[in-house]
Amino acid sequence: MANERKLTPVEYLAQYCPGAASAFQSLRKAVVETGPLDPHTCELIALGAFATARAEAPFKVHAERLLKEGVAVEALRHAVLVTFAATTTFSENVAALRWIDELNAKK
Repeated sequence: MANERKLTPVEYLAQYCPGAASAFQSLRKAVVETGPLDPHTCELIALGAFATARAEAPFKVHAERLLKEGVAVEALRHAVLVTFAATTTFSENVAALRWIDELNAKK
């Protein structure tokens, strides 16, 4: 069972409420497609928000997605660093940088 893939949060929700999972995905897609920013930039902005909220699990989901799509680890780190002293404290910033390092080490 160690090789069994863990469900994403949306997949997990879909087990219990497929309509909510589908609606969530549609909402996120609509938000990303509404403006002029490309999807990777939108994801990097989300990383900054997750770092500020100390939301490790969603931070890692989105960071891992970006890394798999070929976004440079330095871009993820920069997305975190730009929040420093604006919306994140020293410890929140360092924690998010460590989350990135944990994911990058798994590559």
